[in-house]
Amino acid sequence: MKAILNTILILLLGLTACTKVVDGSSTSTSTGTGTGTGTTTGTTTGTANIRFYNVMDYGNVNVTLDGIGQGDVAIYYSTAYKQVAAGSRNIKVTFGGNTIVDVYVDVLSDKYYSCFIYRVGYNWRISLVTDDLTTPAAGKAGIRVLDFRTQAYFNYVNVRIISVGLDQLDYTNRNFLDHLSYDTYTTFKQVAAGTYDINVFNDSTNLSKKTGVTLGNGKIYSVILMTPADLTAAAALYYINIDFSTLK
Repeated sequence: MKAILNTILILLLGLTACTKVVDGSSTSTSTGTGTGTGTTTGTTTGTANIRFYNVMDYGNVNVTLDGIGQGDVAIYYSTAYKQVAAGSRNIKVTFGGNTIVDVYVDVLSDKYYSCFIYRVGYNWRISLVTDDLTTPAAGKAGIRVLDFRTQAYFNYVNVRIISVGLDQLDYTNRNFLDHLSYDTYTTFKQVAAGTYDINVFNDSTNLSKKTGVTLGNGKIYSVILMTPADLTAAAALYYINIDFSTLK
């Protein structure tokens, strides 16, 4: 029964990704639209901004944006924002000399996007998430949690961002690519600026922790959960990497 339930969950994740994620491979070129949320409006004229993030631990990937090379993107690393014309833009990603993603995405003017590069099984994909860089209120910082634990499958976790005596932010039942199903996960929540600990846990175990994280006044951050690609889902649950990425 457990094996059947796990299979159903994996299939559901695959169906969700098909409707929400831009997908591409080394053998074909497809078109699609990146997904995400944000309060900034835009049009297909003007300029947009895209940053690239490699959430896999296989090695460096190389990104080309509208035919212009953006260089290598290292493991667990984000580039700076790249300005592009709004509209339909081509993103090509190569790894080991092979094209692994070759897709078109629609981006709107005056918007910022994070383009996450990941792999499910043998299929490389990208997830384009809108970054609303509206400055938080005075004394506040903006933060969100994105789950890119490629080995998660059926493993749900809770995330607590806490500064004792200052503020606390809780996320429950987070799972791989859940921002594709719940757009609110791509938005930034505001907490008091200060020093925080980030705890990842489930009902029975503390799984991972990052301490002494500074959330600056007026700054905006993404907390990104990742796992080693060479571990089983059960083992990867105990090797969660917590990355802390500054967007603004």
